[in-house]
Amino acid sequence: MMDEIEIQLLVLEESACRHARRWDAVAGRKMRSGEICSSCRRPLPQPHTPERKRCDSCAGKHHVRMTFFCHRGWHCHFFTERWQQLPKRFLFQEAASVRETARRGDGLVDDEVRRALDLSLKIGKGGVMLRLTDEQFQAIGGCSVGECI
Repeated sequence: MMDEIEIQLLVLEESACRHARRWDAVAGRKMRSGEICSSCRRPLPQPHTPERKRCDSCAGKHHVRMTFFCHRGWHCHFFTERWQQLPKRFLFQEAASVRETARRGDGLVDDEVRRALDLSLKIGKGGVMLRLTDEQFQAIGGCSVGECI
């Protein structure tokens, strides 16, 4: 039998999936037309040209997925946009440290992401997208643009 937290997660996921399908169709069109940022989906200033662009706060940042799970501590792994695993991993003793890492990585962009992160931490596993500076990206084992082969 499922407990209350698992039911909340299922309801949140189902709602998010329905919303995402509708939003993805609209957002995809707006991204291709240059109306919204292709990363954070914030509106871009006029004039709009038909191409995918990023806003000033997302431009020049590395987009990394941080996944985490709880097993004798909180294990955090990092993946690039192409799902290549980065070498650095973290082990935290408290969920607050995972939340702080997401905050420092500019991953808590809105209330929906914050709620999903809180629920994932209650369940014991999940992930969040981070937008990292060059220094942060290099600290977790990524290479800067000029150094990548």
